[in-house]
Amino acid sequence: MNKRVLYYGFHNINSLKQLKPSSAVCVDDDGNYILNGLDGMADVCVIHSKYNDYVPDAKHDYIVLDCAVGKTEDINLLLQNVLKASERHTRIIIHQENYMWQWIFRLAIFLKLKNKEGTQNWLSPNDIKTYLNAAGFEITRMFRKTILPVRWGIIGPVINWLFCLIPLLDIFKLDQYIIARPLKNVSFPESLTVCLTVRDEEANIEPIVRSLPAITQNQEILFVEGWSSDNTVKEIERMQELYPEKNIRLLHQSGKGQGDAIKLGFREAAGDIIILYEGDGTSDPADLKYFYEALSNGQFEFIEGSRFVYPLSTESMPLLNKIGNVFFAKWFSTFLNQRITDTLSGIKAIYKKDYINVYDSWGMLGINDPFGDFELLFGSVRYGLKIGEIPMHYKPRTFGESKTKFFRHGFYLLRMAFTGYFVFRNSKIAKCT
Repeated sequence: MNKRVLYYGFHNINSLKQLKPSSAVCVDDDGNYILNGLDGMADVCVIHSKYNDYVPDAKHDYIVLDCAVGKTEDINLLLQNVLKASERHTRIIIHQENYMWQWIFRLAIFLKLKNKEGTQNWLSPNDIKTYLNAAGFEITRMFRKTILPVRWGIIGPVINWLFCLIPLLDIFKLDQYIIARPLKNVSFPESLTVCLTVRDEEANIEPIVRSLPAITQNQEILFVEGWSSDNTVKEIERMQELYPEKNIRLLHQSGKGQGDAIKLGFREAAGDIIILYEGDGTSDPADLKYFYEALSNGQFEFIEGSRFVYPLSTESMPLLNKIGNVFFAKWFSTFLNQRITDTLSGIKAIYKKDYINVYDSWGMLGINDPFGDFELLFGSVRYGLKIGEIPMHYKPRTFGESKTKFFRHGFYLLRMAFTGYFVFRNSKIAKCT
């Protein structure tokens, strides 16, 4: 995946391998790096230095602090140097042992069941959050693992797997993982792709094209058409001739379903920012500028529209659909630790560069997402993107019929929702990057 990794610490060489870096700089403060463990990895450089003394001379995509924050002699200097090695898309992954375990560790050292370690700064998640904010970082995701840090045959792994699925005891788990992003070194993108997925939407094409506003100077409208039986394609081609200044492009998907169309359209988008816009005329194009502005000023990296802020008529959303949407929103909010009020909205926005990571992991749950909404959400959370919501207006269709089949599509979405729970509760570092 051509990722550059800066890795502080040596507690789990498998974590570094799972990142599959094209190049890696490993900072070791106690000479414990086992070079043989790095065999087969391209372009790996090991530097023996105190964590806070090493000054990076290059930018990196991932910076891992594997217990380094807890062992450094100068947290502020360490984070200052990490910021120097960060770009807008860089993710900081911090592994820190739970401060509630300090007395257990001290007892284990006293009983000679554990080796004595050097500097140990026992920090709570709130401590780390405060120090990250002061250094110019923002936390995007946090989770915990390991209730029993010994194997005892299969007993340890089985108990840890079971407790991964139970959120009630997270506060007591040993391993804490924090994913953060830099708030500095932000370069604002300017170009925009408005992506529309359409099938049998002939009557909606011209009204949508005419209503889409010019948000930025470098902007395109990208239609992804999927096996239409009406004159949707001819209507888009007519719009290309009628409105050349709108820079309209047309793609034909080889697969089927909106999810496949989103995957293709976002991959082929030319803009720095991509906004998905519902191709059925149910969303208000005037809302698009708010999504663009929130991304371009660095406030968020993935944005969901929320249809549940303004009043909704039953013509806009039937009762069963509303109940399903509320259920999925509550479910994802709980286990992703991210407030979400609408997972299936018709407007979403993401940086193109961040989407490439999501694209590479598309299908990670092994279940076909008929709409693409969950793939985008899972991928954004997985890569530690800053997720936000913006209220959007929603209205009934003017032309055509909804292609959503409540029971058939609902079954697929339920499978993805529950599978996603198990995947994310049992996260490994490779599943978060």
